[in-house]
Amino acid sequence: MNKTEKMSLAKIQAIVNQCDRCGACLTVCPVYDVAHREAAVARGRLATVRAMAEGGLTPDSKMAEAFEFCLLCKACTENCPSKVKTDEAMIEARQYMAVKLGRRAKHRLLAGFLGNNVLIKLAAGTLKLSKKTGLGGLLRCVVPLEHTKAGYREMAAGPAAFPALSNIPHPERPHPGKIAYFQGCAMKMFFPAAAQATVKLLSRTAEVTIPESACCGMPHLAHGMADQAQALAKKNIEAFADADRIITDCASCGSSLKEYGHRLAADPQWAARAQEFSSKVMGLSEYLYDVGYQPKQKNALRVTYHDPCHLVRGQGIKKQPRDLLQRAAEYVEMPRADKCCGGAGTFYLDFPEASRKILSEKVKNIESTDADVVVTECPACLMQLAKGEQQSGRFKAMHISQVL
Repeated sequence: MNKTEKMSLAKIQAIVNQCDRCGACLTVCPVYDVAHREAAVARGRLATVRAMAEGGLTPDSKMAEAFEFCLLCKACTENCPSKVKTDEAMIEARQYMAVKLGRRAKHRLLAGFLGNNVLIKLAAGTLKLSKKTGLGGLLRCVVPLEHTKAGYREMAAGPAAFPALSNIPHPERPHPGKIAYFQGCAMKMFFPAAAQATVKLLSRTAEVTIPESACCGMPHLAHGMADQAQALAKKNIEAFADADRIITDCASCGSSLKEYGHRLAADPQWAARAQEFSSKVMGLSEYLYDVGYQPKQKNALRVTYHDPCHLVRGQGIKKQPRDLLQRAAEYVEMPRADKCCGGAGTFYLDFPEASRKILSEKVKNIESTDADVVVTECPACLMQLAKGEQQSGRFKAMHISQVL
């Protein structure tokens, strides 16, 4: 057993030994709700990890799949009396399994793609073309209504093509320091209109720069590629070194960026820089709430809000987006708004049937509000909710930047 494997097992055991097997996680796990298997809930997964770490089970492909059959949504941790970090245990378990069994080809391809900015830009350009030719209907971006309930229109926006920052009006309420926008991979490729809306919002509060960012590393970390995740983290730390505030409109990116200090704590050359970087990171709604942003006018939309897991539990951001939406439109709270929608990175690709069932419950909850729009602050959630939009036909899914 090499040093990496020993470190992974030590981290796993430190986490799983905190579990007292009470079963509180069963009541909140979205995957358990649709699978109804002990192995699909935190208690069962931790028991499996414990047995593997203690040598009672030999790692195999079925075990690797069981560890991947987790949304990493942190609902179990939030509901756990001991606050056992099951998501951390799963990340370490996946890292261990990747070393022992190798990584799945599709996960390697995804990691390689997301680690290459040139490929991401090419993909964004291709998606722009597909929208213009009518082939990209599932990957569209919608823009806010003209402050009415009628007039939805689609926008074939360019890939991360922002208006010249010099043409944006001066800030209405300047924020001290240099504000830098961290644009995640999914926002670059799939939601350029929402990204443009984010830049306009930020520019109303401060002067904004847009450094060349690398992937936040979350996809790599989730699929057993911690070394690649750390390499990407170091690139971002260098790219944003001059910023006083780093703002992102992707919940998963925000959660990942805020963990750089933790992820690089053992690296003496990067620990301090990583901690400083993480301390600067803010989610979009977190930042706008902090600076007291006020929409220019309140529109007639009836909106509800879906909490991204990596925002509400990963960062503790819950009040801020709701308060902002109440300033911008008629707001109604959704039942179980903080329950995962089933997107969760590549989960919907790896386990499409389970993802579909989880989404179906989310759609029912959205429909119960009779809202025109369901708003979220995560591109992965937005892609998943767009499927629900098509399934239902009763609401639109939009990024919070487009409503504000």
